[in-house]
Amino acid sequence: MTQWRLNQLAVFISAGCIFAGYTLILPFVPLYIQMLGVQSPSQAALWAGIVLGISPLIAALIGPLWGRLADRVGLKIMAIRITFALALIWFFMAYAQNVWHLFFLRTLIGVFGGFNAFSIALATQLTPQERVGKTIGTLHAVQIISTAVGPLMGGLLAGVLGIRRTFTVTGILCLFSLILFIVLYKDKERLALPHRTPQAQASRHRSFKELFQLQNFMPLAAVLFLITVIDRSFSPVIPLFVVALVKSPLQAARSAGLIISVASVAESFAAWYSGRRIATVPPKQFLLTRLVSGGIVCTALIFAASVNHLFTLRVLLALLAGGTLTIAYTLASQVIPQSDRATAFGLLSSCSMFGGAIGPLLGGVLSSINIRGVFVANALIYAVLIGLVLKFFRPVKAGPESGLPLSLMEGS
Repeated sequence: MTQWRLNQLAVFISAGCIFAGYTLILPFVPLYIQMLGVQSPSQAALWAGIVLGISPLIAALIGPLWGRLADRVGLKIMAIRITFALALIWFFMAYAQNVWHLFFLRTLIGVFGGFNAFSIALATQLTPQERVGKTIGTLHAVQIISTAVGPLMGGLLAGVLGIRRTFTVTGILCLFSLILFIVLYKDKERLALPHRTPQAQASRHRSFKELFQLQNFMPLAAVLFLITVIDRSFSPVIPLFVVALVKSPLQAARSAGLIISVASVAESFAAWYSGRRIATVPPKQFLLTRLVSGGIVCTALIFAASVNHLFTLRVLLALLAGGTLTIAYTLASQVIPQSDRATAFGLLSSCSMFGGAIGPLLGGVLSSINIRGVFVANALIYAVLIGLVLKFFRPVKAGPESGLPLSLMEGS
């Protein structure tokens, strides 16, 4: 097996383990907080939101800085640092004595974690350019499936092992990822430039401002932010929408769970498919097709009159508009210089993570006003994205210095 395939194998399996491990705890975080002394259900729910939200927020802020360091010292050593730190923190989390311990450890996950911030850079470092889209699509598919399976596994493990020991399972998954990176992963060989001083070597790395000035970088960053806002805005809406249509609370919970799970599977397939198609179709048109489809389905969701309507349209949205993140990351990889891959992908991932923080907030606020207001807002966001791509996205010119396959660029 060639080295770039070994690298992908290590990253794909590690991504599955780490993302599943993150979501193992979702079903019982409020219960664990009550075990730690917060008896009031309302206070436990508030603390659950805080401890779950602090990690991605900190990771979004710090991720690009870790990406910058990875570009300087190597991706492998940073992957080893991340997985080791995550394993240690998750093991400590099993022995938290109060809610402040849990909050502090979740903050450390945000500070020292950040696997998502440059997982794409890890997966694509040695990958041939014509296979980058497939690699990103597969990685996203693994991440989505893992986050869908994680809560189910966590609920089962908590019943068998207990809540505290379930945290150690996530630590073990992170240790397994650490071993994979040590054994399988290899960095790209660095060019020996003895005539350059360390200051000159460092100057080859572009600043954050310069990266945002790269062709298409800003529009694609906006796409990643807004698409994630749309996707995460459904989280608080779907259960409330189903409850409004179904009288039985138990049936409503089952229906909402089924819609979320099937939509996750559909979105995973869309990411995998998009990664394989983008090398054979005009990328700008492919992106616009996804955005137009998303706008149409969100408009139809405004008029959903039953649970079956909601189920069909939500799954259809995942199939037709899913994979947009894969397309955006793949198009961004065409303009990102090799010396700044981890930094650039860290910036893009931060945009996506900020969208993940804004989305549920937007969904909750709009739902409190009108349950269908979220679908209206999402349709409008799709319209903004379509205009943004039409106005600002420009095909990347192929050339001997670009490193891009001519077949892909001709389709642009």
